[in-house]
Amino acid sequence: MIIAIDGPAGSGKTTIGRMVAAALGFALLDTGLFYRAVTVQARHEHIEPDDIAGLEDMIKRLRITVNTTADPAPGTALVMIDGRDITREASDPAIARELASISRLPQVRALLVGQQRAFERSDVVVLGRDIGTVIFPGADIKFFFTASPAERVARRRRDLDRTLGQATPDAVLEDEIEARDRADSEREIAPLRAAPDAIIVATEGKSVHQVFEEVMARLPRR
Repeated sequence: MIIAIDGPAGSGKTTIGRMVAAALGFALLDTGLFYRAVTVQARHEHIEPDDIAGLEDMIKRLRITVNTTADPAPGTALVMIDGRDITREASDPAIARELASISRLPQVRALLVGQQRAFERSDVVVLGRDIGTVIFPGADIKFFFTASPAERVARRRRDLDRTLGQATPDAVLEDEIEARDRADSEREIAPLRAAPDAIIVATEGKSVHQVFEEVMARLPRR
């Protein structure tokens, strides 16, 4: 069974997705980590976001490994490149501008879609921005999470505090959210939008437990 959870950054999809996957014994696939890995490596190799040929060549020789454990232990690598843990770099808001530019490129998305679809025959909760519309349009059930920008900034801050172990200025987080929102909604290929058959879940003003229970209640009985 494939459960798709789409939504903008900070909408709560990662937290709830992990809880749902753990409750069901499913794998968890965060597709955003693929784009973060590409952005981190492009920075290391000094490849500009508009160098499409350079990015394509780089992606073809990269080995990106994404941790699909629903409840990984603290400090566990969530994403690696050629066996190197890049979790901290991939989580850093400082990459937001390059990430927004790179993730909107159709050539980049085309090269990564195959790796994401490798889980097609798995019991998996898949997180992203185009899962229900592009990656797995035939998913058994689709959710689309929403929340206000202010709420999403607050959630992103809490996530980063746990991941990086340090406080991140609000201005940096607001810039990150704005950059991703604009890139996700304006790109021509796979823009951020709810699938026609997606269940809209407004997460603002609800506790994590309330959103989790709402999602679990809508899952197919099987």
